[in-house]
Amino acid sequence: MSDLITITIILALYLCISVAIGFYGRSDKDTAEDYFVASRKINPWVLFCTLAATNFSAFFFLGFAGASYRAGWGFYGIMAMGTSLVGLSILLLGIPIYKLGKEKGYMTPPALIAGETNSKYLGWIYGSVLVIFTLPYLATQPMGAGILLETLSGGEIPYFTGAFLLTCVMITYLIMGGMKSSAMTDVFQGILMFAILAIFVIGFFIHEDIGGFSEAGQSLWDNKPEKFIREGNFTWQIIFSYTILWPITVPMFPQLFSRFYIAEDDKAIRTAAWLYPTVVPILFLFPVIIGVYGNIVDFDRTLTKAESDNILPLVLTEYAPLWAGAIVCIGAIAAFMSTADSQILAMSSIITKDGLPAITEMKEENEKQIGRLLIIILAIIGLVLAYDPPDTIFDIVSQAFTGLAVLFPTTVAVLYWKRVRAKSCIISIIAGEIIVGWSYWSSKTGNPIPEWFTQGFHISTPVILITIIVLWISTEIEERLSNNASS
Repeated sequence: MSDLITITIILALYLCISVAIGFYGRSDKDTAEDYFVASRKINPWVLFCTLAATNFSAFFFLGFAGASYRAGWGFYGIMAMGTSLVGLSILLLGIPIYKLGKEKGYMTPPALIAGETNSKYLGWIYGSVLVIFTLPYLATQPMGAGILLETLSGGEIPYFTGAFLLTCVMITYLIMGGMKSSAMTDVFQGILMFAILAIFVIGFFIHEDIGGFSEAGQSLWDNKPEKFIREGNFTWQIIFSYTILWPITVPMFPQLFSRFYIAEDDKAIRTAAWLYPTVVPILFLFPVIIGVYGNIVDFDRTLTKAESDNILPLVLTEYAPLWAGAIVCIGAIAAFMSTADSQILAMSSIITKDGLPAITEMKEENEKQIGRLLIIILAIIGLVLAYDPPDTIFDIVSQAFTGLAVLFPTTVAVLYWKRVRAKSCIISIIAGEIIVGWSYWSSKTGNPIPEWFTQGFHISTPVILITIIVLWISTEIEERLSNNASS
């Protein structure tokens, strides 16, 4: 019981601070623009912190560690390379999105796409894809909290109780302050998560049973040398796939896309663009180290694929006193909350600003209240999906990445290709999502996508290539038909 009290006190302190920061960050302005995009006044450093913290989730803390436990050091290479290129996509997309948002008042991703193509149908499809593939990603955040608290407490805090607790606190500060509260808590949570994780990694290696980085490395090499070698699943095709998947998908997360609107100027976007590839790959090292060196922990058996998501809390219970483990757990929960709150707010704004107006007439003064109600509804949906998760955190997020990557060619075309047509974008998105659906269905029925289709690449690569080709061909055909009709 004393262990449970220790965890509860540390957790309660963190959650109270988060709520207090969210309360402090709220605005006196009662407008939808202030609630959803923080009146477009977020400075460069806060913007970078919220971009980074928003992107580090249960996938970062548990999924990365679990995948590294299974795959070894090679996993870090393919993740770090792709992340280093995200800065380019922030420049490529972030600056024009910021400028168009400020000039024309766009607050959501579908609003920009629909407005620039003059097609409400494209906006609906674009927004639907964002919501559909963000919901399962959202579910991984309460999943992560549940896994951590249950493992660390020895089962005294049940999995779903931990997931429910995180969701309730997040709803509280989101309803109070919207985007500004989300950004302010992201700064606190981002600094907290990385400081705690760095201290834990250092403490792990100086533990008397580990004997330092060198001894731990030798022990791992003697027992599992394959963790230092690029295994067969890291072919050049897979490395290439993940290298391009990151810079293509990250800006397509609705919570990342929406943050381009909140910058105070384009300098803030540029600052975030060079900070992201400079800082983030270094931070990726921490969960990878925990996962790789988790292999030297003397468990009764090697963890299965599904169990490997537990490697961080298992290492905590093995090598850290309870109070230290609880603090590291707080850092992980900070990562989950900084992503989940942004995802919920982004989806709420999409439904409020783009979805509901197509169904019923809405007054502008009611948008903020409706957005708050949707935050509660979306959080509950995420919690329901987390109740009985269908797969590992890494596999759930990987599927979501692929579904969102389909939108990248359309987004680039709308921003940079004057000839692009709305119908061509719609055809491209539908074609891409059909393949994503085929991939998901095949994995669930035990009939993997045939090798002749993927050619050894991750499924996301042929999906992206096909959407680009379909977009280009359909645009050419539509333009020729239009020219023939006019002549």
